[in-house]
Amino acid sequence: MKGSRWFIVFIVAFLFIMFAIECHLPKNFVWKPTFGHHDEQPFGCAVFDSVLSSSLPQGYTFSRKSLYQLEQEDTTQRRGILVISDNLRLSDVDVNALLKMAERGDKIMLVSTLFGRYLEDTLQFRSYYSYFSPMALKKYATSFMKKDSLHWIGDSTVYPRQTFYFYPQLCSSYFWGDSLPERVLAQRVFESNEFRYETEADSLTTDSLVYMPVAMSRRWGKGEVILVSTPLIFTNYGMLDGKNATYIFRLLSQMGKLPIVRTEGYMKETAQVQQSPFRYFLAHEPLRWALYLTMITIILFMIFTAKRRQRVIPVIHEPANKSLEFTELIGTLYFQKKDHADLVRKKFSYLAEELRREIEVDIEEVADDERSFHRIARKTGMDAGEIAKFIREVRPVIYGGRVIDAEQMKVYIDKMNEIINHI
Repeated sequence: MKGSRWFIVFIVAFLFIMFAIECHLPKNFVWKPTFGHHDEQPFGCAVFDSVLSSSLPQGYTFSRKSLYQLEQEDTTQRRGILVISDNLRLSDVDVNALLKMAERGDKIMLVSTLFGRYLEDTLQFRSYYSYFSPMALKKYATSFMKKDSLHWIGDSTVYPRQTFYFYPQLCSSYFWGDSLPERVLAQRVFESNEFRYETEADSLTTDSLVYMPVAMSRRWGKGEVILVSTPLIFTNYGMLDGKNATYIFRLLSQMGKLPIVRTEGYMKETAQVQQSPFRYFLAHEPLRWALYLTMITIILFMIFTAKRRQRVIPVIHEPANKSLEFTELIGTLYFQKKDHADLVRKKFSYLAEELRREIEVDIEEVADDERSFHRIARKTGMDAGEIAKFIREVRPVIYGGRVIDAEQMKVYIDKMNEIINHI
């Protein structure tokens, strides 16, 4: 009994020491972009929202409503609407609501790398999407390579022209097209040998440099639509990155003296989850000590009530593997519904996600087809023409709603499996 007592004392002391060490260890940063209102990680927006709430005299509020819901609100006061997301694919309903608000005097700022084809066609612009890799950012930052420059070229009577410096992974997306909205606010400098669309873009090109817009605005009715292609700058990291917060405030100043409403209605659900109750408890000292005392009481209760009791050991059977049965059930449902096209759509979504994750190729972006097909061919060893023919043949099924039979479905799925297996 005496030996058991010392063993319990040792375990309790060890737990307390490990708890103290864990509390004093430096916290690991998570570099995944969430733009969450409560996220204090580098690419969350807790600090960003806090600074703007205390810095904008006209008011800064937070909402989770969609653009359609904001447009339906019966208000005579004009507002500035701020939407931040890494993939803002707006539907035609959202775009129509956005334009109605702008027409009656609201100013809407959309900060994203993608905006959806409907908005791009309406405002006559195109956006180049670049996949963000946290590992690439860390590697670039630790190599002490020079940062890329963003030039502010807005109204010189309000702000002087100035150059801001960011890591290229934070500002790799930009706008291009035959005709762009009337006013460019900021542009990024590219080396001409690394730029892909210099023959198509409405940009200023010199012998060795290409200037591409990353922030621009378009008058619409009594209001204005402001487009920004660098969402990672509108985060905690961007707000605390030296003097670069000036760049954020210059962009926000385009909304004038209107009160600003930032909406999270277009973010992933995981980013909209509020703080857990434990985080709230730990943020307040009385509740924090109440939680500590509760945990200590539970540990003591477990120690003093733990007794070895011999009981009948039940026979635990190995759980049956129901995966095959579930797969057969789902296959039977699709077979009975004869919805072959829907099955092809789901397989195509899986294929597109695999290509984005493994080789950073977006086959859903039609404008980038040629580069995508050649990159897939180099990675898989398959013929580029064969890949191009297959993807262009299957797109009417995915997007056009073309009806196919079971044999065609099998051919398409086998081809997608072949591409995935060769990655």
